[in-house]
Amino acid sequence: MACNSITSYVPDCGKNTKAGVNSDVYLIAFSDLAPFSGSTDVYTVSQTGLISGINLKTGTTKYVKYGSVVNQASIKEDYTYNDNGTYDIQKSLTFTLTNLGSVGGLTAVQNLIANPVAALVKLRNGTWISFGLGGGLMTKTVAGTVDASSNSRVVTLNESSTDFLQVVDPTIITALLS
Repeated sequence: MACNSITSYVPDCGKNTKAGVNSDVYLIAFSDLAPFSGSTDVYTVSQTGLISGINLKTGTTKYVKYGSVVNQASIKEDYTYNDNGTYDIQKSLTFTLTNLGSVGGLTAVQNLIANPVAALVKLRNGTWISFGLGGGLMTKTVAGTVDASSNSRVVTLNESSTDFLQVVDPTIITALLS
């Protein structure tokens, strides 16, 4: 089964789309990224340790704005050393998709189910970080809420790898976003 490309989600105007907005989350289907020539990786790292390139499969497919990180505690990484001498780093990204009661909101969350994605998030300090460039970032939980202060779905994406969260060179961001 081929995974669907991630399309932009635009909340309906004039409806209760209230959500705390601090940092935007941009997503792309991992299947819309391609390895660099001579490599199996879809990204490159500079000598300074920044992600210096992310290879898009086509010229028209780019990361799309998908939701908002409500607070910086929504970005987590946990390093665990295992008794067998290996280690694992669990990373999670929790963000809000507004307007639970719209067809667009439903489609947006359905596009995430069983579809590996990659994410870019701009932190409050202006730094961009990436998730999922190894192909393992998947939806772990989705919880919807409608009340006096919220009309949204909270989505948590999770991945396990041996890499810590990586900072992205800000000079490549514009070319990656739609």
